Amino acid sequence: MKIPIIRLILFYFILSNLNINSQNIHLKSKLENIKVLEDSTFVNEISILFNKSTEDQFYPIFYDSELEKVSNIQLFEKKRTRFKSIDLNKVYEEDVELDYITSQKVKSLVIPANKEIKLTYSLSCKELMYFSSLHFFSYNQIDTLEYKIKIPKKFDLAHNTIYKDSLSYFKIDSIKTDTSSSWNIKVKPKKVKSDPLQFFGIYKNMKVPLMRTLVIPNSYKNKPTNYMNDWYYKNLLEQKGLNPTVKEKIDELTANVTDPKQITNIIYNYVKNNFKYVAIEIGLGAFIPTHANEVFANKQGDCKDLSNFLSEALRYKNIKSDVALAATFDHISDCDFPSLSSANHVICIAYINGKKILLDPTDPIHLAESPVQSLQERTILIINAKEGSFYKIKNFTPQQNEISYEMDVKIDSSTNVINGDFNIKYNGISGNFLKRDLKNLNKKDFENSIKLLYEQIFGQQSVYNLSHSNHLKNISFKGDISINGKTFGDNTHKYLFIDYLPRIFETESRETLIEGTYLYNPFHKKVRVKITLDEPIEIFKAIEQNFNSTEVSFNLKIEAKSNLEIECSYDFIFKDVFVDHNNIKTINKILKSFKKIINEPIVLKKNKS
Repeated sequence: MKIPIIRLILFYFILSNLNINSQNIHLKSKLENIKVLEDSTFVNEISILFNKSTEDQFYPIFYDSELEKVSNIQLFEKKRTRFKSIDLNKVYEEDVELDYITSQKVKSLVIPANKEIKLTYSLSCKELMYFSSLHFFSYNQIDTLEYKIKIPKKFDLAHNTIYKDSLSYFKIDSIKTDTSSSWNIKVKPKKVKSDPLQFFGIYKNMKVPLMRTLVIPNSYKNKPTNYMNDWYYKNLLEQKGLNPTVKEKIDELTANVTDPKQITNIIYNYVKNNFKYVAIEIGLGAFIPTHANEVFANKQGDCKDLSNFLSEALRYKNIKSDVALAATFDHISDCDFPSLSSANHVICIAYINGKKILLDPTDPIHLAESPVQSLQERTILIINAKEGSFYKIKNFTPQQNEISYEMDVKIDSSTNVINGDFNIKYNGISGNFLKRDLKNLNKKDFENSIKLLYEQIFGQQSVYNLSHSNHLKNISFKGDISINGKTFGDNTHKYLFIDYLPRIFETESRETLIEGTYLYNPFHKKVRVKITLDEPIEIFKAIEQNFNSTEVSFNLKIEAKSNLEIECSYDFIFKDVFVDHNNIKTINKILKSFKKIINEPIVLKKNKS
């Protein structure tokens, strides 16, 4: 039986209603004894010791049916200092198929209540490359987590641990003999909030400790990147080659075109606009693409399928190209170490006039010759017939992503209403979040969405007559605005509130940001607001606020241009993609200062001369 995500959730609810607890299981210890075999397979013998529970507990064993086999499941009850085998009640088994999961299965068993129970089972895998990580985190409470790894002499283990500082206890030892090498790793794992996707090895927006691993033949000793490249390239070769039907279509698309850049853009746009994105993220199907001809015939595939097809199409037109393993912004790690656990994405690289051209056929907004938005400041592993190589993708610059706001409003003292218009322009990828909505929503939903957005950006004021213009490298909006209750006065003074100035971050409305917030791209935001008065005022001393650091800068100025005109302006420059420890203090100081200025009235003295 194949169960989609909603049925999977119902499955757990049913078990819960049978008084079987599947949440917050407390494990006294967990041991994974991993043995790499001479034939390039490996076996993981797992032993879990459960603390006593007042009710039966439901424990799931998830595995990949394409590559893994679960066997020898046994339960033991602790009797004084020994464990005695007990009967294992029925093991429930289900196939699990989600939108992008095709080969996962789950074996489920009941851990009896009021007993100290030990569960043991074996997990064998026929693909050594699948031994790609050791998790130092868990959605269950585990007092002690231990890994024992034994590798024959013909192999070596390359490893790299990320976020190790978040562990309260970590110890690793290794021993080499004439026949093998062994590692013993013991940690107190970090407990993380449970997420259903974690059961399937999909970890999004998590910063948790993980050891990336790669078992390599001794012939590749100290060359793990070369081994990773060669393994992937060998598997890739079987999925290459184009049949006459595909070649005929490519020739039709590029007829009479000789410029490599034009050919690249034609084929790239053809794939983005005519192939459906269908993701598969389990087993080697998560990494090895479907044959290029099959992808063309079905007009669908995931990132690796579409990138491999695109690469083959470009090669057919004599444009050198490769595919590259990558890790998007929401992946658990960067792809800066050769392991399958390092990557969750695949893109295509074209080489034109000695320049690397990044191509992501799953991103309908991406333009060739620019960084891929989700891969800014990320590393990719380019796979080729030679050695493979890491390449760090640059960010866009703030100047490439300028956002400009121009507002022209007039005060009507008789009604205390400020009316006017505005023009907004997003250059580069600063407006990609809006371009995605424009592409995915129908006209009415998009219009409602942007009206709501700009009313929020302008401090909950009314906007109307909105229109937009979408171009290849920018998107712009214009409309009218009506601002109420922001001006009042007496015989000598006028009081003006400016909390309708556009907020600093388009995609974040919070008053303070937390470390790790993804802000999509660097940008330079320029705001110019012209306020025309209906009665003259005395010129006042300009109000200024300035913050400047290597990562962030903010310069605000409010001044009287004449006795009937005030200009409020600011420039905000953000040079990164994330809120991190380097910029968070400055960002939150800016947000706090900005809020204080716009929430306090500007006191204007009337000019009666």
